[in-house]
Amino acid sequence: MNLNFNLNTNRPLAYNQLAELLSTQIATNTYLPGDRLPSVRELALRHRYSMETVLRAFRLLEDRGLVEPRPRSGFFVRQKDVRMLPAPSTQSTIFHATNVDLSALRHQTILFGTATDFVPLSLTLPSPEILPTRQLVQTITSVARRFPAEVVRQGEPAGAKKLRQQLAQHASECGCFLTPDDFVVTVGASEAINLALRASCNPGDIVLVESPSYFGTLEIIESLNLRVVELATDAELGISVQDVAKALNRFPRIRACLLVTNHSNPLGCTLSPETKQRLVQLLAKHQVALIEDDVFGDLYQPNQERPVAAKAFDKTGSVILVNSFSKILAPGFRLGWIAPGKFRDRILQLKSSGSLATPSLTQLAVAEFLKSGSLDRHLRRMRTFLAEQLPRFANAVVESFPAETRISRPSGGFVLWIEVPCDTLELAEQALNRYRIAIAPGKIFSARGDRYQNCFRLSCGYRFSPKFADAIATLGKLIRSLG
Repeated sequence: MNLNFNLNTNRPLAYNQLAELLSTQIATNTYLPGDRLPSVRELALRHRYSMETVLRAFRLLEDRGLVEPRPRSGFFVRQKDVRMLPAPSTQSTIFHATNVDLSALRHQTILFGTATDFVPLSLTLPSPEILPTRQLVQTITSVARRFPAEVVRQGEPAGAKKLRQQLAQHASECGCFLTPDDFVVTVGASEAINLALRASCNPGDIVLVESPSYFGTLEIIESLNLRVVELATDAELGISVQDVAKALNRFPRIRACLLVTNHSNPLGCTLSPETKQRLVQLLAKHQVALIEDDVFGDLYQPNQERPVAAKAFDKTGSVILVNSFSKILAPGFRLGWIAPGKFRDRILQLKSSGSLATPSLTQLAVAEFLKSGSLDRHLRRMRTFLAEQLPRFANAVVESFPAETRISRPSGGFVLWIEVPCDTLELAEQALNRYRIAIAPGKIFSARGDRYQNCFRLSCGYRFSPKFADAIATLGKLIRSLG
């Protein structure tokens, strides 16, 4: 569309015409929600308007709810209030142990979610543009030159001591006082969760999980021939300790409880410190391990504090804390870690008989990166970036989806859980095949085949752009056609 700014600016209603032109640019995604509009001075000089005319045009757009002023910053395209749509509904806890069968669906989601020619809305991977790629490459080169013998030598199963020292220091930020010997470095969080489940459970045992639950975790549970009891999870408050107590009384074969305690995946909720403490005490009383997946814990909102880990309340060593650098630093490094508590000896034995050790080069590079203070600086930038993008994606959903839609309000991280009036498996298939848009259908977030068929997860780890705005608008049209 060709918008002509060269108007007769002496006309009394020039401000109205300017407002219409800017309004059209907003409607056609020239300027996206959250974008800064040209300044009053810039519009006045470039298009020969008076300052008063431009200000009156902005005030008119403000009255229409299209823009908002920010002190000493200018005018910005207004973002829709996510509270216009209700939060996702909460499914009830079904006190029944369920087998897991997800591999085929999960494989398809991973396959297309990592392809470069699809709009990447399915996987929880941060945009490469916000990762410190150049600095990491330089660090790897420096480490390889300075410590060649350590790089090529077979590492110990627990991991490089230099990295474990840094992990112990970093753990204090989430309320944990740990030593280097409290850690085992793993090949990503997936290996850490696998080790934690194998150390605490035997085939046929039961694992308590939140619901909806990350499909990768469910697939690991499936591979180990374990069963699950899915706990009802409120989109804002998380799981209920009362439900956990009821499950423990009904199922003697519960051996572990696996939760994403901070900014859960996919709901984005965070358990309160009080809930975490009560949960740790309850599970310890029943001699049940709490496997705490904290991979999103560092991705809190910039104006908030780092949420405490449940591990901080552990007095008996029954909490197994899992984390990874995949969400915050370098997904390709496949570098994670586990603080196994009283299960340390068993996990070291399993690690030795499995992958034996984690590659040394990436461990030493990340240790150097942490020691230099670069991780803290990077995380501050990343939190700011994600805090800007998440509401933009949510705004696009509010703008494009049917009024019956429900949407989560994540406390951190970068995913949205969306409930819509259609079958999201069909939605995912059509979006993929017709428009090359990849989303994660809700069905794969439960071991039960009859849950979350009208939900899906939307990843918001990339910079919001017209490409993503168009993709979300397309999803909205598909939802209406399928509803």
